[in-house]
Amino acid sequence: MKSLALHPIAAGFVTLILMCCDWVLTILQERQRRAHYAEHYQSYPVNTIEGNPLLQSSIARGRLVNLRHFGVGLAVSAVVAGNLYYYPKQDHMLFLGFVWGLLLVVISMHLGNLIGYWVSQRGVHGKLFIHQRAGYLIQMGRYCGLSVLLIALAVCSQSEFIAGVAIAGVASALRQVLWLLKIPRIPEIDCPPETPAKLGSVESKGL
Repeated sequence: MKSLALHPIAAGFVTLILMCCDWVLTILQERQRRAHYAEHYQSYPVNTIEGNPLLQSSIARGRLVNLRHFGVGLAVSAVVAGNLYYYPKQDHMLFLGFVWGLLLVVISMHLGNLIGYWVSQRGVHGKLFIHQRAGYLIQMGRYCGLSVLLIALAVCSQSEFIAGVAIAGVASALRQVLWLLKIPRIPEIDCPPETPAKLGSVESKGL
């Protein structure tokens, strides 16, 4: 790990690979949802598995190769490599832990969800409607739980890299809160999309 920190170009390349893995796993997850799990799961008011509003339309297209995302990946990788040239060497491991941690935390969630979709092809019945606001809160809880483990590992190992990953876990949880603020509040009388409320407008009440 320390050898990568001493080679900024290699560290930038690893960053690009992680970003590509994040994208591919998201697309595979979306394909599995459409093929096998869509009859059991739907989010509303927007039906999507992607939390980042800026990527939802691109994910919906289901393309494994997205030039815009790849371009962003190249730019982020260049920034990572450039920062390693100028950051003091004693900060390299903390910096890489944070940047790679942001990606590794999300990748781990994607893997868990993807496996869940695979094993749900049989033995699952009924349908779940989940409001996006509730979805963000659930995901935030997962990140908080993971962050507790990462913080404990960072304290026990005294590893600057793990400390960076722990900070990334906390940042991932906070990111859900920022996205949540843009989602309409869940009405006090909340009905799934197929059975809209017939009581007229009701006063909204947040979770």
